[in-house]
Amino acid sequence: MPLTILETFVQREPISQNQYRVFFRTQNGDRFSPVRAIDVSVITFHDEPYKLAELLAIKYVLLHKTYVGVNRTGKDLQLNVSSGAIRKAQKLHTTNSDMHLHARFLQTRFAEASIKVARRTDWITLFNGEVEDISPNDCLDPPIKTHIGDIHLTRHAVERFCERMSISSIDRAWRRLSKMLTSSNWTIKKPQRPLREGKPNRTTETWALIRDNTPAIDIVIVRNPKVSRVVTVIA
Repeated sequence: MPLTILETFVQREPISQNQYRVFFRTQNGDRFSPVRAIDVSVITFHDEPYKLAELLAIKYVLLHKTYVGVNRTGKDLQLNVSSGAIRKAQKLHTTNSDMHLHARFLQTRFAEASIKVARRTDWITLFNGEVEDISPNDCLDPPIKTHIGDIHLTRHAVERFCERMSISSIDRAWRRLSKMLTSSNWTIKKPQRPLREGKPNRTTETWALIRDNTPAIDIVIVRNPKVSRVVTVIA
């Protein structure tokens, strides 16, 4: 697959209260897309909220639009960004809780994407006037649909699956584990129970996944009233 480049640039000054404009374009070979913009509304207690706006715009383009393709991972993908904080967030080197929360997609499904801080900004003069308004609610991580409900994968679970199945890359492990969650037979091994005393709203359960003639793997799911996550894999 040829390299796809997503290039973004965020204006550091808000265009209105708590709203920042992020320009973006894609490149495939010698072909460039039109330069578009996303106006991102952010509310954060951290400094330099424009960095979060750029991260949310990237997340929206990769997960909710088709400019870089459909159902892709970080393989053969390069992100040219204007804020180095995005690369730090992918590598888990950030202390900004909002950046860490919204960068989970870069740590799992798009872990293999290369991120470069680009200094050129002359391309934004080609802006075609097309603008879309979004908020963090428009950038939620799409869940994996399974017969026991919507599931999200943590980086730890993907890393354990990658190690135990001897898979060469995190994004390939993410794709394979996602497929197993949707196509395997599930057998409960440890029924739902409170995660620990005093936190009845958080529960844990263990399932065995069996697919074709391959050995079963066990997954541990932690649930709360809002989300269910696979937190580790035991092969």
